[in-house]
Amino acid sequence: MTVGSETLRTFIALPLPAEWVQQLADTIAMLSRALPSGVRWVSPSGIHLTLKFLGPTDARLVPRIMDAIGDSFADASSPLLSLSVLGTFPGGRNPRVIWAGVSGGSESLDDLHRRAELAVQDLGWSADGRPFRPHLTLGRVRDRVSPRQRQAILDAVAGARIPSIPGWRPDTVRLYRSVLTPRGAQYSSLGEVQI
Repeated sequence: MTVGSETLRTFIALPLPAEWVQQLADTIAMLSRALPSGVRWVSPSGIHLTLKFLGPTDARLVPRIMDAIGDSFADASSPLLSLSVLGTFPGGRNPRVIWAGVSGGSESLDDLHRRAELAVQDLGWSADGRPFRPHLTLGRVRDRVSPRQRQAILDAVAGARIPSIPGWRPDTVRLYRSVLTPRGAQYSSLGEVQI
C-alpha cells in the first residue's frame, strides 16, 4: 500500500431478504432472553452470508474488485437456500460464535464461494485453504465467560429451533466495508452486482 491511501476492511457477501432478517432477529431475541449475559449479539440488519473475507483493502482497488465480481458472477446460477440448524464455532466446550446454518443448493453455494475467491485472485488475494462453511453469525461469546456460562450457551443453542420460513434465491452479491466499533461491526455497501 502506498502512503496516503485509505485502507478498508472488506468482504464479499450475499445480503439477506427481509423475511430472513426478521426471523433471525426473533431467534436472537429468544436466545438473548435465555442468555442474558456472556454474548454480544449482532444487529440483525447487518447479518449477511459471507462468501469471501478480504480484510485490509486499499480503497483504490474497490472499482477493480467490483469489476472483477461482475465478471466472475455474470453467468452464476442462484441456489434455493433455507435456514437450518443453530450451532457454535468451534465445536466442543469453548464456543466463540453462535450461528444459524444455511442449507440447500450446496454445489451452487460452493460455486458462488469459488467465484468470489476467483474474482479477487488476480488482485492479490489467495484462496482460504479451508472448507467453506456457510453460516450466519448471530452472536459472539465474550472473552471472560465462565465455564458454567459457556455450558448454558451450548444448552440454549442445542435446545433452540429456527421456525421454517420460505426459501430464498440470492440475487445480489455485495462488496461490504466493515468498521469495528466497541458496539460491534458496522457494515456498509461499497457496491453490488446482480446474479
